[in-house]
Amino acid sequence: MTSISPKAVRKRGMAVASMALLAAGAASAQSNVQVYGMVDAGVEYLNRVGGSGSLMRMPTVTSGTMPSRLGFRGTEDLGNGLKAQFVLEMGMALDTGALQQSGRGFGRQAHVGLSGHWGTLTLGRQYTMGLYAMMGSDLMGPAVYGLGSLNAYIPNQRLDNAVAYRGKFGNWDVGAVYSAGRDSLAPSNCAGENGSGGCDAYSAMVKYATPAWGVTLAHDRLKGSAGSAGSAFFGQPAGLTIGNGSRDDHTYLTGYYMLDKTRLGAGVIHRSLKAVGETYRSNQYYVAVSHPVADKVVLDATYTYLDANRRQANAQLLSVRGSYLFSKRTKAYALAGTVHNDANVGYSVSGGTAAAASPGLGKGQMGVMVGLFHAF
Repeated sequence: MTSISPKAVRKRGMAVASMALLAAGAASAQSNVQVYGMVDAGVEYLNRVGGSGSLMRMPTVTSGTMPSRLGFRGTEDLGNGLKAQFVLEMGMALDTGALQQSGRGFGRQAHVGLSGHWGTLTLGRQYTMGLYAMMGSDLMGPAVYGLGSLNAYIPNQRLDNAVAYRGKFGNWDVGAVYSAGRDSLAPSNCAGENGSGGCDAYSAMVKYATPAWGVTLAHDRLKGSAGSAGSAFFGQPAGLTIGNGSRDDHTYLTGYYMLDKTRLGAGVIHRSLKAVGETYRSNQYYVAVSHPVADKVVLDATYTYLDANRRQANAQLLSVRGSYLFSKRTKAYALAGTVHNDANVGYSVSGGTAAAASPGLGKGQMGVMVGLFHAF
């Protein structure tokens, strides 16, 4: 029997430990998981709530910059340029700590997929191409006084049960999504996947983008169903009945242009909502600007005009936001907005909560908000 000296044992132990560290390093290089998020909270004041009252609150649905969220994402290198990936992302209401997106655990995004030189294929709950079409031109984003105040579908561009593809080839970005059942929870109540038809959706996009300018064309189509009780679409105008053959189409033409450090954005969103016995149509035009007025101060502004095919059903909204950047991840902001409604509509300037804050038909409203944002 051959004896092994303590020195040899120590050397072998060191070798095994070194191999383990190398293996762990290789594994970490091949796969990783990241925890990320955003937290945004502020205090808002609205006038003319209900026509004559006022309201002070912490908005629930969104806030002054981006809705709060907590997410997990990861990738694994499978070799030969192929990667596996996943995203799990939940929306949170900082005023109460409740989950957003009708209480879903991972209501913002929940998907898994593969990516390579050919693009990315994902399966699960994910964004429509309409959301990507607006990035870069909608400079106010999903803030309380943004485009979503005049069309509640805009901050809810997500599909359940979806298969999506995106590919980037030079300056070109193309994508498509198909959903067999677009949304199982209220207010949509359109789960689909039941063999009776309806409740499916599809979306497509083509974008050309450079550092100096870009333009995007995209289309979302969501279908309704009489077989789903209470089936509806986000931002559906009052008085419409959804049944078999109903559909909600959004077509986006958007663009941006850089003037030194100033970004200009503009676009039009055409909506055609075919209901039982009526088709509602509208064009929502918008222009936006974002300008750094100092090293740590950024000013954003957006004007949007909603032109609908119903009588006296147009509206316009103007919003301005100033942000002070403490760092790349933390900022304080102040936001102000005003809305003007035609005689037969009563949009609130604020998309900050599902609770009614309308000024009433034909009345305008103003809102101001101050808050704090942090990303991690």
